[in-house]
Amino acid sequence: MDSIQKFYSDIEKTKKFYRANNGGNYNGIHCCQKICDKFASDYRSYGSISNAFSDYWFSTYINTSQTPSEEPTPENVDRLAAMLSLMEGTRQLEDKLSAEDWSELCETVKYEAQDMPIDMLNDMMAVFLEKGALS
Repeated sequence: MDSIQKFYSDIEKTKKFYRANNGGNYNGIHCCQKICDKFASDYRSYGSISNAFSDYWFSTYINTSQTPSEEPTPENVDRLAAMLSLMEGTRQLEDKLSAEDWSELCETVKYEAQDMPIDMLNDMMAVFLEKGALS
């Protein structure tokens, strides 16, 4: 199982755990906040960028959802997985991110650059250049 598959498995476990701890009741917004916390914690070896990416995901896709009780939708899980693959440098699921996502993630990386390993920063900036996200 690669890290992206593990990520998807962890999302499902988090959703089940949330339901079990809340008497079968499900609140998509609260569950997604747990997912963000877990994402930032599980990938803290990448520095503050894991927290910044999960915050972006939550504010852009979860807080604005028209169906918050159904979150995280498979599309939104794919977006967060794509952000993980960007951090890892595997470049999986790139098509799940919009041009606006690439631009915002680029700005986030620029802001967090001082706390990132230089190799990771260089790899991400090369992807942003290829995607036309550098301004």
